[in-house]
This record gives sequence, C-alpha cells and structure tokens, in this order.
Amino acid sequence: MKHLPGHLTGCGLAVLGGLGLLEISPPAGTLTFGLFVGAIMLGLLWALVGWRWREGRPGGVMRVLSINALVLGLLLGLLEVGGRAAKINFNALTGSQAAKKREAYPPWTREPDQPLPEVFFMHPGPVTWTGQPLRTLEVLRLGTDNAYLEEPEITVNYDADGFRNAPDLKDWEVAVVGDSYTELGYLPEEQLASSVIAAQTRLRVKNLGVCDTGLLAYARFLKNFGAAPAAKHAVFVMFEGNDVQDTTAEWHALQEFQQTGVRGYRSTVETSFVKAVAGAVSAARNRPQPRSFQNAWFASRGHELPITISTELPVDMKHAEPDQIAALKAGIAACAAEAKALGLQPLLAYVPVNNRVYDGLLRFGPDLPHEVQAWKPHDLPTHVAALCHEQGMLFVDTTPALRKRAEEGIYVHNRILDCHVNAEGARLIGQVIAEVLKTDTRRAALVHRGK
Repeated sequence: MKHLPGHLTGCGLAVLGGLGLLEISPPAGTLTFGLFVGAIMLGLLWALVGWRWREGRPGGVMRVLSINALVLGLLLGLLEVGGRAAKINFNALTGSQAAKKREAYPPWTREPDQPLPEVFFMHPGPVTWTGQPLRTLEVLRLGTDNAYLEEPEITVNYDADGFRNAPDLKDWEVAVVGDSYTELGYLPEEQLASSVIAAQTRLRVKNLGVCDTGLLAYARFLKNFGAAPAAKHAVFVMFEGNDVQDTTAEWHALQEFQQTGVRGYRSTVETSFVKAVAGAVSAARNRPQPRSFQNAWFASRGHELPITISTELPVDMKHAEPDQIAALKAGIAACAAEAKALGLQPLLAYVPVNNRVYDGLLRFGPDLPHEVQAWKPHDLPTHVAALCHEQGMLFVDTTPALRKRAEEGIYVHNRILDCHVNAEGARLIGQVIAEVLKTDTRRAALVHRGK
C-alpha cells in the first residue's frame, strides 16, 4: 500500500489530461494540446516510478510528492466543480480581457451572441456606438498603416432587435437580409445600401443585416423579423467571400441540433477554471504584434493605391466539398421558402469579393500567399443563379456595376485591413438592387392593370 499514492497521482494526472483533451478539444500542435498530452505521459510515468521505487528514500520522496499532488488535485477539482455549479466567471479572475476587448470593438466586428431558435445568433439591442469605426478597428488590430486617421466620427444605432433601423420603423415594403455587407456597421445610416434602396425606390426598407452569418440564418431573420402589413419584397444579400462557408457551418450545427437537441452558445463568461487558465495562457502566448495590413496595390491610370486584398477566397463549386454543395442549396431553398411563406417576392443580390472586382488591376505584395495571387474568377455566381432559378427567386449580380467603377479608376472598398465596400460600393450595390425592385414593381403594376 506504500506505493498507492504514486499510483493514484499518476492515474489522476493521466485522467486529468484525457478529460482536458475531451472537454476543451484543443487543436493538435497548440500549447494547450501539448500540456494535456504531457499530463497523460507524466501521469503514466509517475505511476510507473511510484511502483518501481516503493521502498527506501526514493519511495518516501515519491509518497510525499504524491500526497501533496493528490491534495492539490482535489482542491483544483473542487474549484472546477464548484465554479461551474456557482457559475463563477473565471475569465474575470484570471485577468482575461475578452469581454472588455469585445466591447471596445465596433458592433459590426463583434460575433453575434444573442441566441435565436435552433442554432442561430443575432446582435443584442438596442445599442449605440460612437467613434471612428475603421480607425478603431485598425488600432485594436495593431495596424501600422494609419489609413483612417482622418475618418469622420459617426454614431451607429441598432434597434431593440439588434438591427440597423430607426426605432420607430413599424411597417415596410422591403426587408433586406444579409451579413456585414448588409449591416455595414462602419457607414452612417444614410450611406447604407438599404438606405440607397429606400431613397431610389421610395419604399420603406428594413435592414436585417448581422455580421458572421450565412443563408440559413438569413432565412431565420426574415421569418422572425421580416413580416409587415405592407411587405412585398425580401432581398437576400449574399457575399461570395464567406457565405458558402458560413452557411455550411450553420447547416452542420442545424443537423446536429435536429439529431440531438443540443446547440452551442457564445459567451465571454467562463465557468470552467481549466478552460479559463488555458485561455489566459494561450492569449499571453499568442499576443499579436504591430503589423502592416497592406498586401497589394490597385493599379489604375498610371497610379497605384496601397490596399488590402482579401485572402478569404470564394469556394469554387467545381472543387467544393459535398457538404458545401448541399448547404448552399439548402440555404437558398430556405430563404426562398421563408419569403414565399410571408407572401414576399424573393431576390438574391450577389456581392463579389474584392479579388473579383479588381482582377487584372492589381499588383501583389511578395508576402501574399500564392493561391491568392493565382486566383481567377470562377463560376460561383452562375451556380448560385441556377439555384435561385430552381426556387423561383430573382437573381442579380452586383459585380458588373462594381467592376465598371473600378475600371474607371475608383476604388469601391475600404482601402486597408477591412475589405468591405466603402460608401461608393454600398451606393452601387443599393442602386443595382433598387433597379431590380423598380422593374419588378412596374411589372406587377402592369399585370394588376391587365396589360
């Protein structure tokens, strides 16, 4: 029995390491993964040594160390279990700045964390934020380009549901649904694409844009927030840069929820002591360094403009994974179905990544990945258009309008770090959508008059 503490300590370390790998699931190659694997190996070695040196001075030292380790392990176990039961936020106790840092970022850059039914999320509301949105992002990301020093300060308002609408908006003819390309949280209200649509069509427009979402979430936003007595149109703004990927993630989460009833949640509150410590160690180890985000130049009419070209490339459907193909089809079908259930005419507006808009008008920096430099526009828009046609959904590609302006020497995206469209790009997107809505409205009026 003298070597029992050694066995117990060794087995405890091994179990702790195994539970850590299962609970936190750190990616292979990370410090956290290495620590838990190390705990397993150390535990097995400790048990072996405790069995080998049972007698004499080495055995006595092993017993003392083992007993102390067992007491420490018991205390840590009680702390972990008690913290979860009492819902203690260990992030605050370990000095994590996650919550403070999240609040410092402009709302459009914060991952939505307010749960909707099934597996979806939205922004909290109401929210008001005042500042230089792009400059703030550049400073927080430790950018050294100083591209937005002269950016005007704006105030961005979100309604009670977390969308960029006036609080007194009670009825509307058009619901525009999408991700950050609809939210456009760095632009004042009058420059939003949805505001351009309203101005050019003289229709009331509701903005249902939430960053970091995909087509399945768009369908949920429309279902929950798009109905109105006067509503006639549902516009889904699809960004080719990440909407396939985001929709695929939502598709997987929704499948798991339907099979198990389990959904994920997003929070800066951490009731696990082990996870909080692991997160604090990882944050300290991976602290970002100041850097320039410029990686290319927009070359036009003898001049070169330093820019950031996107490294998040669109999915090429010729090489897409089966789940990406299935998710995209399911997302478009869900959008069309929810629109039709509300009696709305669905329209999908396709927004390209900036690589497509400036193809052939760029000079790349030497550090830009080869796959980004070699990327060429593919037929994802054609594939999406065909899926829309199958669902009876109108389709419009905003690429030609943005490309035409680029060929005229006008840069229609934010210049550095952030690759979203600027005010001119948002105006063009809104104008393209408005023209489709005006044409569809005129057509409907002619049919109503029997012409």
